[in-house]
Amino acid sequence: MHILFTPSWYPETAESFAGSFFREQAEAFVQDGHQVGVLALKTVPIYEPRKYFSSPYRSTQSAEEDGVRVLRRTRLSPVPKLHRVNNSLAIRDLTRMFREYESVHGTPDVLHAHSMFDGGIWTAALSRATGIPFVLTEHRPSSIGRTRVKGWRGPAMRAATEARALIAVAKGFVPELNAAYGDAASGRWQYVPGLLSPQFEDIEIRREGNERFVFGHVSHLAPGKRVDLLLRSFARMVREGLSADLRVVGGSESLPDLRRLAAQLGIDQHVTFTGPVARERIVDEFQKMDAFVLPSVAEAFGTVLWEAMACGLPVVSTRTWAGGNAVQEGITGVTVPIDDEAALAEAMESMISSRDLYDPATIREACLAHCGHDEFTRQYLELYRS
Repeated sequence: MHILFTPSWYPETAESFAGSFFREQAEAFVQDGHQVGVLALKTVPIYEPRKYFSSPYRSTQSAEEDGVRVLRRTRLSPVPKLHRVNNSLAIRDLTRMFREYESVHGTPDVLHAHSMFDGGIWTAALSRATGIPFVLTEHRPSSIGRTRVKGWRGPAMRAATEARALIAVAKGFVPELNAAYGDAASGRWQYVPGLLSPQFEDIEIRREGNERFVFGHVSHLAPGKRVDLLLRSFARMVREGLSADLRVVGGSESLPDLRRLAAQLGIDQHVTFTGPVARERIVDEFQKMDAFVLPSVAEAFGTVLWEAMACGLPVVSTRTWAGGNAVQEGITGVTVPIDDEAALAEAMESMISSRDLYDPATIREACLAHCGHDEFTRQYLELYRS
């Protein structure tokens, strides 16, 4: 099968991390013998000209990256907030990119848009022009708000109507999207899991735990991840005399404040802040932990939960969409209410006392059965073929 991705964003180079899950998904189909291309069109508003003039993709550039044919282009959006004009120009460029791609690699069987804004809207127009059917996967909960904005609503509703399949990355996202799109969706949104990062697909799980229990957290430490709440909950445990350590992996402008908070809480000797860790070393970080904690305010698919489970770790998660998807209570971990410091501390305490009840092999198998390579490609290929 020949699949052409049209994502709303994509890594700017073969080494870039932002949007790397799109790249990994494209490569998954290549590994199974399918032909995959990507049209990566990026728009820059006219009031940010430096971003445009510093881009190496002001003309279309083509590359083959691990078997995926990628065409990249950056264009300037000339009229702020006139979405119809800007989209019209972007669709013109995307169509030109498509013709260039088609002349070299042939006509795709299916187009796959990622996120309605703006790739889904552009892809719907490309599908109308070429007659190639398209499917749409929505990744961003914030997209719901944009469906209510004048100038965006009409094109988004039309794209939803014309898509052959509408996919959400979380079960809890499905009813929200059906409500936002109303008659245009007609209850057509469905849940299909994302893809476990390939580096977690074939790894050995650590059978022996640490002598002193280690909780772990991995993220970019944004406020919504609520690492501050994690530190306060962990401090409660320490004050109660429980023996444990906490390992916080990731870096951002919040890191200095989190270090200061740990010191103020008197737990800095029990907390390790690693700072940023290279993606290729992240498996090693998970394997230093005995349990993983994600106290976020909101998570859609929650990739990091599945990565922890792939390493055989039980997880403690807030009851976000992601937590509801990933956690089988008492089997793969536990969930707690959002923003509940006491409940989080209690759940972490119970994780220490019940550590022998969680089987790493069972946790890993639950992960692979849900979002491993084989399951991911199977579900999407069924959609493509239909």
